[in-house]
Parts: sequence; C-alpha cells; structure tokens
Amino acid sequence: MSRGSSLLCAAVVGISAATFGCKSDEDAGAAFIRRYCELYQPCCVAAGLPGDGKVCRDLFVGAMSKQSKYNATAGESCLSTLMSVSSQPGFCEGDIVPPATCAQAFGGVVGACIQDADCPAPSAGDARCVSGFANGMQVRKCQTQTRGTAGGAPCVGTVRSGVILYSGTITGDVPDMGFLCYADDGLHCDGTMCVALMATGEACALSGPAGDCVDGNFCDVTTGTCAARKPIGAACIDQADECADGSYCDAGGMTCVAQLDIGAACTDNGQCVTETCSDAGTCAAPPVVGANPVCGG
Repeated sequence: MSRGSSLLCAAVVGISAATFGCKSDEDAGAAFIRRYCELYQPCCVAAGLPGDGKVCRDLFVGAMSKQSKYNATAGESCLSTLMSVSSQPGFCEGDIVPPATCAQAFGGVVGACIQDADCPAPSAGDARCVSGFANGMQVRKCQTQTRGTAGGAPCVGTVRSGVILYSGTITGDVPDMGFLCYADDGLHCDGTMCVALMATGEACALSGPAGDCVDGNFCDVTTGTCAARKPIGAACIDQADECADGSYCDAGGMTCVAQLDIGAACTDNGQCVTETCSDAGTCAAPPVVGANPVCGG
C-alpha cells in the first residue's frame, strides 16, 4: 500500500480500521466519504462550524454495518449529482435532497439514510433519518413522523412549545411511522404511545418539557403529584421546572427569581432568559443552528 493510501485510511477516523481494513477496494470507500464531506465543508465554515468533516464521517459510521461494501457505481452517481447542485441556493440548508444513491453507496437498503435530507418527503408528516440498534448494530432508516392522537403508537417523542423531545434510543427495527405527541393536545409520549398529561393533584413521575404534567404544572417530588409552578418570590427547593416560566430557583435564597438577561453573570443555563450560560460565565444568545446536519450544528 502506498504511503498516500495509508494517510487516507488514517484520515477517515474510525472507518478504515473498523469497517474497511484499508484494502484497495475499501480505500475507494474511504475516498468517497472524504469527497462527500468535502462538498459540505464550505457550508460548515460559512455557518461558523468545524470544517474538518468529523461529524460528517461519524454519520457514515453510524449509517453502516461492519459488513458494508462500497458500491462505486452508486457512490460516483451520488458525488456527481451533489457536485452539480452544490452551488445552488438551499444546498447548505439541506433544502436540496441528496440522491438515493448517496445512502446506497455502502449497500443501503431502500429507506436507508445518512441525514434527514436523504428521505423523500411523505404525503403527510415529516421525514426523519432515525438511528436505532438491531442485532447489535446501529442502523439508520427513514421514518415518517406525524401528529399523534391518544393511543397513537408507536410514539417517538413529545412536542412542547414547538420543541421535539425524543423518547430515547430505538432497539430493534426502526418503524416506518412514528407519532409525535403534542402537549397542546394534552398528550405526551410514555415511550410506547400517546397518553394524556396529568392534571393538578394527579400522580406523576417526571418534570421538564417531556414530563407527565399539563402546561403550567411540574411534578412535585415531595408529593409525587402535579402541582402549579411557583411564582417569583415563592420558596423553592430547586426541582425541575418548579418555578414559572421566566424564573428559576435561586440556590442562595431558595426562592424563585427572575431569569437573567444576556451579559449577566451565570453558572447554569437555567439562570438565563436564553437558557444559555456561556463558557465565559455570562448569559449569551442561543447557539446558531447549523446550516446542515453533516456540519454538527
């Protein structure tokens, strides 16, 4: 093997040793991944995100099994199509869907994916590239996610205040359809199906955005029941979501106090209106969402 080939194998972190073994036909697979990730490098740099391609390479590692074999025909078709559209508006934002051959470059079956943009838009709901574990290996597969009703199964997460909180790691085959349970509909995902949120005084087990209680309540560990969140000035014991929106439990005085504005000194995200306490110890604006999932944003 040439020194150049050795360097290429070393550059593709975690792939050559675990998946390819650095043989001649397997070097072509490593080269495909490098070229694919380089196409998105300008997007990452423009968004202020790392341009080293590590996140992109890790996505391929997660999408492949150890038995994956590189399909040069599919790989070259994928790269050719991506190069032809890489300068078009929407490429960096993921608005341009990569061809199916990109997910099939390593033997991906129908429905296999690397990122959300690999999944065709469904007639209803949203398409997501979902990761799971089957037979001891990680798999990535397209899943249609749609709004669930009471009893909708399988549920995959809870939506509260516009934020999706997924239920956890999928074991076994990734289902083709998954329901999202909306707090606005009085529902949350219990890990299996959409069930009703608990009202004041009803038994609960979890606080936070994915918790059991209706909006405006929190799960009080002292009673094991849902209770109204506390106003500014009320005594608190620093439970999750104990204080009302716009406030937090101050550990110094053990009372609910108003959250801090950008620039104020902080030690925890929850102290800030933006829910972001920077490494410098001050409240900061929320981090910018990446231009494309392969950038790690």
